[in-house]
Amino acid sequence: MSTSTDEPGAGVAAAPGTAPARAGAVVGFLVFVELTSGFLQGYYLPLFGALTTHFSITDADITWFTALQSLAAGVCVPVLAKLGDIAGHRRVLVVAVLAVLAGTLVTALSSDYRLVLAGRVLVGPLAVWLPLEVALVHHRLDGVTARRAVGMLVSALTLGAVVGTLAAGALASVLDLTAVLLVPAVLVAACAVVVLTVVPESTVRTHPHVDVVGFAGLAVVMVALLWGLRSAQTGGFAAATTVVPLAAALVVLVGWVAWERRTEVPAVNLRLLTSRALWPVYSTSFLFGMVLFGTQTVLTTFLTAEPGRAGYGFALTPGRTALVTALSALTAAVGASAFPALARRVGMPGVLAAGCLAGAAGNLLLLGGNASLPLVVVAVVVSGLGSGLLLGCLPAYAAEASPPDQTGIATGVYNSLKTLGGAAAGAVFGVVLAAFAVEGSRNSSLGGYETVWAICAGAFLLCLPLLAVLRGRRAETTGTTGTTTTTTTP
Repeated sequence: MSTSTDEPGAGVAAAPGTAPARAGAVVGFLVFVELTSGFLQGYYLPLFGALTTHFSITDADITWFTALQSLAAGVCVPVLAKLGDIAGHRRVLVVAVLAVLAGTLVTALSSDYRLVLAGRVLVGPLAVWLPLEVALVHHRLDGVTARRAVGMLVSALTLGAVVGTLAAGALASVLDLTAVLLVPAVLVAACAVVVLTVVPESTVRTHPHVDVVGFAGLAVVMVALLWGLRSAQTGGFAAATTVVPLAAALVVLVGWVAWERRTEVPAVNLRLLTSRALWPVYSTSFLFGMVLFGTQTVLTTFLTAEPGRAGYGFALTPGRTALVTALSALTAAVGASAFPALARRVGMPGVLAAGCLAGAAGNLLLLGGNASLPLVVVAVVVSGLGSGLLLGCLPAYAAEASPPDQTGIATGVYNSLKTLGGAAAGAVFGVVLAAFAVEGSRNSSLGGYETVWAICAGAFLLCLPLLAVLRGRRAETTGTTGTTTTTTTP
């Protein structure tokens, strides 16, 4: 029995023989890896126009550039995270980094867009880097220090996205497209060297059995859900291209749950996931993902709208719009870095609640103050801080509340649910904005944007009663055979 006297993971000791200086150096190298991950996630966004011209493709074709990576991530994140628990998180991280390296090279060097899309599939494992890194951190550091490390990783991720976006815009003006596309490959190659040479392996292993049926069923569910939700963004929820994959996902999900419950060593421990220690965290992850990913384009289109035509917006140039979005990312990095210190005062559940309250406040401010650019900027800052708290605290809490041999899959599930939440919100918000479309125009009315912000505020507020379960928790059985974690929260 492992016991903590404060919160999940707060009493977990560092791995035997791990010197603090050595552990700090490892975290520094992992920060570089995660900075590269963020760089890649932000780098390609300004290049979509150039890619469309270079490959002579349509605007609809370019959407597959990100869609296929998302689908691949939905399949591989839970699988690779679980394999990390079985075979070692560093070993699987090496595989994930090499896959992304191959994907970036194929993307940069291919003259056929179909090969480029194949490269984007290979980039899918990029999404599992952070869950594997969080697991490595929790196998090397104690609870408080591990929280700081996770905060640094998430801060590096968000800052990397800003740097990547700015770098792509700058490089595209002086280099040809192939050279520009090779920049991510150079950084990923450096990450491969780092992971292969200086990052140590995790110290705990779970049962070596691989639930092939369970992993296959989970992959089918994720692909069908993401495919159906993506179709809903363009065709609506009544279209056959939406209904069929979503219905298939539901049917397979029912069978998958039945299989996992009776399998001795399941791909995903459903008893652990539905325990009082984790289900509020995972529910919050899904709702947070709705806001984080579902509104990425909403604020941009609002800021760039012409007030004289649309009746709202500020007609900001792309450069000024980029400054506002960069401000959101920077404040998120601050929030992710600050969450460990805040957790020492109010506890991890308190940090999660503070993040949700800040997110709700930011969206309510957008709802009531969208006619004033200064108020919109304040709302962006407040929302960014709240997002940073959640981005840092959610994976850290998931790792701390799970058994040591299941930290990879615990954080992998968090990441997958966040992605699913974003896909669901993208579909729902697309329908909302279309419902408020101005007659004779492709633009939504102000009511559409305000409805989206109201939904986002409601999603954050809905998290608060869910998170109250964590504050009231006193003892929790993790659901693994012979493993019980006793937790007392303030």
